Amino acid sequence: VHLKMRCATSQKSPTAGAQGTRCASLALHPVCSQPSPPCHNAVGSASNGGQRLASAWMHTATPLLRHGWHARHSSTICQASPPSKPSVTPEDPNQLYFTLGMAALWIGISVYGFLLSPNQTPYRDQIFIKLLIGIREPGEDFVVNQVYTALFNIMGVWPAIYASLLIPAGRSANKLPAWPFVSASFAFGVFALLPYFTFWQPMKDQQLPPPKEELEGWNKLFMKGAETPVLPALLIAGILAMFYLAATAGEASWADYAKLVEESRLVHVTTIDFLCLTAFAPFWMRNDAELRKWEPRDQLLPVLSVLPALGPAIYLLLRPKTDMS
Repeated sequence: VHLKMRCATSQKSPTAGAQGTRCASLALHPVCSQPSPPCHNAVGSASNGGQRLASAWMHTATPLLRHGWHARHSSTICQASPPSKPSVTPEDPNQLYFTLGMAALWIGISVYGFLLSPNQTPYRDQIFIKLLIGIREPGEDFVVNQVYTALFNIMGVWPAIYASLLIPAGRSANKLPAWPFVSASFAFGVFALLPYFTFWQPMKDQQLPPPKEELEGWNKLFMKGAETPVLPALLIAGILAMFYLAATAGEASWADYAKLVEESRLVHVTTIDFLCLTAFAPFWMRNDAELRKWEPRDQLLPVLSVLPALGPAIYLLLRPKTDMS
């Protein structure tokens, strides 16, 4: 019935003839879409000839199919290739290990920092935060440790460094935007960046330095500043000033800072935050330098990587930048 319906359809077509002949050949071989050799011989005949050929083949094929000939010998009728499946690129196992490792680090640091770290002086931590952000009540003569003051101020420089390294060089192939995490890092440091590091996927087909047109608009002012020597120079000046403040603090101030690390959750977590940001910076410097094709990266990046905060800021000053002319 199926064969007759298909041929009947072709007979009603206004362009019967060659199409009717082709319908007969295709209907007789449902296993494949290739015309049979006898049908090829009949192509070019009139429509009546094609219909008679289809009828003859129906009478011949029906008993054969009934006795199982089709099942045993269908491979001899035509060589039908199996439907091709779309090629799927297997997931990189290294990327999976990277994601799992970063997720474990993110969870571990978060649990330790907010639940397990020392917290013997919560009231003093509140005073530290008020004084560090400039809130001092009348008659209050409490002074924050000088070493920790320098460290706290450097922590305000790190987000600007990471923003310059992650936008745009740190764009993720899965379209995860970096700016929400970078913005949150001004308040939460590495705890805000670790989720982005966890789900980040490398994207190699980027044009860096970014073209001038990509830096247009008020929302691209920071990117535009990072592509000039101005912002890196300001970062370097601020870092050097904090290094000088810590270096001239004196032995007693350093000993007091070490005691604060053991007692204060604020100081303890800030120190871990600083160390983590320092440890991740070489990776993102290397990623940015390779995308920008910075030639002396193999010689200078190892040296810059051992300078906390200052090394990445110097790299931002030396790296190839967008031509603004």
